[in-house]
Amino acid sequence: MKIQHFLLFALCLNLIAVSRVNGQQKFAAPLQEGMFQLNEIDLHVHAGKERPVPLNEWVDFLVHDGRKVLLLLDHLELYRMEEKEKNAWLSKNKLKDWYPDPVTGKNQLMKDFSNISASRKDVLIFRGWEIWEGELDEGLEKQPMKDAEVIGWHLSKAAWNGKAPMGKELISRVRQVIEVQKEFHVPMILFHPFSGHYNAVKEAALLSGRQASSIKKEEYRYFTSDEQKELIGLLKGSSIYMEIEMGWLSLWKDPIVIEAFTEDIRPLVDAGLKFTVSTDAHNQRHLGKPYQPEVYCQSLGVTPENVNTIIRELLAIRAKKSLNSQ
Repeated sequence: MKIQHFLLFALCLNLIAVSRVNGQQKFAAPLQEGMFQLNEIDLHVHAGKERPVPLNEWVDFLVHDGRKVLLLLDHLELYRMEEKEKNAWLSKNKLKDWYPDPVTGKNQLMKDFSNISASRKDVLIFRGWEIWEGELDEGLEKQPMKDAEVIGWHLSKAAWNGKAPMGKELISRVRQVIEVQKEFHVPMILFHPFSGHYNAVKEAALLSGRQASSIKKEEYRYFTSDEQKELIGLLKGSSIYMEIEMGWLSLWKDPIVIEAFTEDIRPLVDAGLKFTVSTDAHNQRHLGKPYQPEVYCQSLGVTPENVNTIIRELLAIRAKKSLNSQ
């Protein structure tokens, strides 16, 4: 058994090929045959209280839809609901109460994720939590975070008095996440950080009586050049990733949006920042639809090499823990 663990660890090290430059981690390009393609990777799948069917069946849906790598997670706040609120939520969403015990539910979810990760040979599964960004201000529930292989931060206008966050707000969150990562040494993802702003710009224009076609590129821009430089300085060489979710496909019909997205994101990619791709699937309606992250990733410069970085990192962490447990 020890030899098997050693071989797994050696394989992960070979895939990672980490070097140190100026005190920062740099990842060498992986072998082509060692990579998963973008449409095989889904690093944001809700599989706890919100899943529509038993867990193994839910994973079957995802595998049949082409996935080979999954990050299974759930919203942490759903496990804090009072009984009356929970029952109303279950009834509204027509869901079964998979984790009814408010004391053990969170631990049981992580155990279920670990068990299915160990039992499935047709898909690589990681486990995590999605935590609302407002908890960075209000205080974190740290105990369940200890069981996560990945922690994702739910970014939305709910934490910003109804205004969709932009570059300045994102940077302030990044600084907080960096501090949290000093305690929880796992990869972290900023979930859907960009699309809310682009949608808000379009909604505001339509409400004011303008046509969407009248919106200028400058109105869609998320970052200033100074903000891009600041973000690069914070995230380059870090284990904090930004998400590009399936919702981007609908935005990719507007050439002005594409131009703004590209000017916002491409400099970050060129500077070495890392991204993830996902469906943010909550139920079957998110599956069976075209999942084509390469469509929007190509012009942004986000490649399979870039997105595979977090997978290699997670495999290396697992291998190291396995060795240390011997």
